[in-house]
Order: sequence, then structure tokens, then C-alpha cells
Amino acid sequence: MNEIPGEKSAGEKKVDEYVARIRGDENNAPQSADDVLKDLPPIFQESIRKKLEEVPVESSAEKPALIVPPQYNGMTAEAVEFIWVIPEYLDLEKTKSEKERKQRAIEYLKKKESTIKVTEERSKEDQRKVDAIAESLGINAPQIVEQKSNPSEESFSRLALEERKKLNGWSASYELARIARQESINLAELSREEYVQYAILNALAIDDSQLRAAPWQRMGTSPEEIVARNREIRAAIDPEKDRSFARFCFDTKQRAGGDERSIAPGVRIRQGTKDSDSWLFFGINNGSAETASETYKSYLCVRDLNTLTPGRFQSFLEALQIEGYKGDVKIFQDLAEQGTKLNDQIVMHGNSKEESVRAIEIAKRFFGNEIMQLSFGKDEIIDGENQSYSQVLAKKIQDEIQRNT
Repeated sequence: MNEIPGEKSAGEKKVDEYVARIRGDENNAPQSADDVLKDLPPIFQESIRKKLEEVPVESSAEKPALIVPPQYNGMTAEAVEFIWVIPEYLDLEKTKSEKERKQRAIEYLKKKESTIKVTEERSKEDQRKVDAIAESLGINAPQIVEQKSNPSEESFSRLALEERKKLNGWSASYELARIARQESINLAELSREEYVQYAILNALAIDDSQLRAAPWQRMGTSPEEIVARNREIRAAIDPEKDRSFARFCFDTKQRAGGDERSIAPGVRIRQGTKDSDSWLFFGINNGSAETASETYKSYLCVRDLNTLTPGRFQSFLEALQIEGYKGDVKIFQDLAEQGTKLNDQIVMHGNSKEESVRAIEIAKRFFGNEIMQLSFGKDEIIDGENQSYSQVLAKKIQDEIQRNT
């Protein structure tokens, strides 16, 4: 019987069937690769392993490019989970959908990595069997070559100007970190505005994700390096301090849904806290003006998160109130997970430019040398859309680089 052109052979269809069993789907749980491959002919096993290493074709409703954004291609699930930070949008549904999208991407990558791991383990087991047979026969065993992409040693040679202009986002950030190392510049010590100017000077279009990230991340030359460093920073968080902050967050969210939201004279928990998965909101001296046409903000990041206890933070809120600050303040909800990733650990929304400047001065007196980063900025409306200060700076970088082309 002649095969129809373009149609898969019976053997190919059978390989697809076994691969589907191992990967599983929305209706069937994944099966053990060892169980599926057991007793199959070697040629079949090899075909199935090769197929498992391929990226599965997704449905038209959600192709791989839509699951994992292109800027995160090639990163591990752990790196994507850490680096991909979802901002808190004014549209709560958008925030929710973006977080769900991120979770789908992470699950997709974990499944892919698990499949590759199973294949590699099977190859190792096959090699052990070959070695055992060869040893019993007194011959040298042939080596099964593993198809791995071993990264070459990192090169710190500076890319040419035209090559740098092609980079953006995290890839631009890694190259900027390499240049900074060559020039013995500690990017973590630069202000956000100085970091922006350094990126423009080197024609590297970092974006708002890097500008919102914790200052130490600026020195990372690869996602693996950033993830490894994050493990160290999280390990330095006192577990009791982390638990204490978690209790504070829970209590604050609970109170946000009730009528008794005052935590000190002139300091109240904002009701929006109960609907947020990222921030705790507080109003100081009647809070920020709801109808303000411009949003001025001050940003604060501390050197050691262990010092940012609930008691210390509440004392800061009271200091702002006593010194007459009028506006809102927000802080992250998770000390070890969220706090380690942010440049803007505490954000102060002043009723005016003067109030935001006042917040900076109060913060300097209150925190002193504990401060790592302290900055001031303004959200703007660009092309009819609200843009955060970090987005405004990111656009400035892009515009300056294009202007200098």
C-alpha cells in the first residue's frame, strides 16, 4: 500500500504515541519514560528520545512564543521565575492574567526540563549497561555521546557598537555588566538615573524590568549568575524575620477589608491592600490626592532586608506622619521572595512634588546608612497611556540610542 505524500508513516505515528504518553496532556498524567520504553526495540527507543528533546508544537491558541516571551528564551524555569517580575497594573484583571501567563511559562519550561532530564538519565543507564556487557567480554565499551550544549567560557570582550545596539532587555543588561566589570564600575552603587546614563553611553537598551530590579542584579552577566546570587541573598534572610513579615502582611490584608484600618494617628491601611497580591498600601495624613493630574514618587531600597522589620517600617510611617508628609506609601508583601528582587522596596506617592521630596528627606534622616538606593521620579502619560517612572526612563534610553545612531 502506497503512503500518502506528507502523511506520517506507521512507525512515526507510533513514536508520537509513545512520546505523548511520556509527556502527558490535560486529560492524562505523564507516564514514566522507563516504563514506556521498556522492552521496545533500541531503534524505537532512540527515535522516542530524540522526539522528546524537541520542543512540542503547541495548539494555535498558545504557541511556544506566546508561552515564553522571546526575551527569556534559553533560560531555565528557575531563572525565568526569578527574572520575570509582573508589575502591579491598575487593571487588576491584567495583573492576574499576566501572572497566570508567567505560571504557564514556568510549568512549560519545567516539563521540558524534566523530559530532557529523563532522556539524559536513560542515556546514562544505557551506558552503564553497555559498560557492564563490555567488561564481561573483556573489551572496551563504545561511548554513547550525549548531545549537550556546554556553554563556553564567558568572554568579556566588548561587542562592537552596532552589535550592542541590537540588544535589549536582559541581554543588554548582561553586556552592560561585562563592560562595567572591565571598567571596574560597581553598577549596584549607581543611582537609577546614573545607571540609565551609563546604558545610554554604551548604547545598550536596558528596559524597565532592569530598572525595577534590585541593584545587585545589575552586575549579573547571565541569568544563571543572577539566580545563584539570589540564592545567597535569600539564604542571608533570618527565617524568623521572614515569618514575622509574613504575619504582618497577613494581618494587614485582613484589616484592609474592615472598618478599623487605623494603625497609628494619621496612618491608615488602604482598602486596596485586600485586592493586591504584591503590595501593602498605607495613607499618611489623609493619603494622596485621588484627582492629582501628576504622580510624583520617591523610591527606597535598603542594604539589608533583615533591618526592614514590621516594627521598623511602622515607625517610619509614623515618622512621615509626625513630620507632616501627605501622601501614600506602599511596601512589598513578601520579604525573602519579593523584597530581594526589587529596587523599589518602599514607594512613597506624594500629594505633590514637594511632598515626595519631603519624603526623601525624612527617609534619609530615619534610615541613614541603611539606605542603598533613594530616588525621585514622576509617572507620566505618554501617547495616552499611563507610564511608570521606570518605563519613562526606559523610553529615554531607547530614544537616546536611536538619536545617536
